[in-house]
Amino acid sequence: MMQYTIQPLAWFVVLAVLMSFIEHQIHRSLMHRKNILSGRLPAFKKVFEHHAILHHRHYHKIFNDEPVPHGQDRHLRLSMKEGFLEALPISVLMTTISWQGALTFLIVVCLHHFIWNQIHMEMHKPEKRFFSHWSTYKFLARYHYLHHRYPNKNFNVVLPLADYVLGTNIRASKSDLEEMYRLGFLQLRRAEAHSVSEKHSTKERV
Repeated sequence: MMQYTIQPLAWFVVLAVLMSFIEHQIHRSLMHRKNILSGRLPAFKKVFEHHAILHHRHYHKIFNDEPVPHGQDRHLRLSMKEGFLEALPISVLMTTISWQGALTFLIVVCLHHFIWNQIHMEMHKPEKRFFSHWSTYKFLARYHYLHHRYPNKNFNVVLPLADYVLGTNIRASKSDLEEMYRLGFLQLRRAEAHSVSEKHSTKERV
């Protein structure tokens, strides 16, 4: 009985870590860079243009704005259907190793896309969703805010692990912290503490 509980849990953890790296590489290599695929295949060209050009151009100077009707927010969402279909061939191959792993992979991909859509929409089109006050969400919002300030950093959105392993994470500057506080992603005490720390460090360097 214990075996049937531990194995799926172990698969979930391993595949969630793998998903962090998949998220990182797709975001970095397909959504932010022109390559052979985006140059030759319309579908990949559309992914690049929607994200790197449309999305980042719109949210370059502002981080969020008013909600829009469903259907006009395509550049903010990942397609659950496409994610499932893209994961399906890999899942089929995984059945040769473990049917539990294969099923868990589909669950992880769909769960990732669902969470991405929920938090990404709240970040850019805030509607005070039930999780908007959670500390985990605010951490992810701060993390993603830095990606829009520094597009070559912080590629992870849902699972910020690969950025740390691959060295593409970045720390917030004083002005970043002040803007995070204005956006409601950072508590006043913490923002003040960072500000005092920055001033102290500056004095020490002088």
